[in-house]
Amino acid sequence: MRKSILFILASSILLFVSSCSSSKADVKKMLKMYEEYTEVAIKASSDKILDEKEIEELNKINDKIEKFGKEMDNKYEADEDATKEFESYLSEDKNEKIVKKYTKALMVLWSCEGAENLK
Repeated sequence: MRKSILFILASSILLFVSSCSSSKADVKKMLKMYEEYTEVAIKASSDKILDEKEIEELNKINDKIEKFGKEMDNKYEADEDATKEFESYLSEDKNEKIVKKYTKALMVLWSCEGAENLK
């Protein structure tokens, strides 16, 4: 069930990122947060056990991602031109890879002991 929830969350984030627009600076900021989370998640999941420190760090980054996502949603929800610009930027190969790695890292975390403590 946790994997399903995580998949839905990851898909929602991906849909949010592809349907809501932002300036290039906002997109870059979001992608940086994805990269940060991915890096920590890969290290944390390497032993298949998430300790308290790793969980705390992952939850802290996740909180930043969620907060910024809500800000972007409010800022750009009615801006169709920004949406098109954002989608174009996000579809660039390097940015697409960041989102895919982030989503994969989210999925790997749920196979770890202690994953139930992640937000």
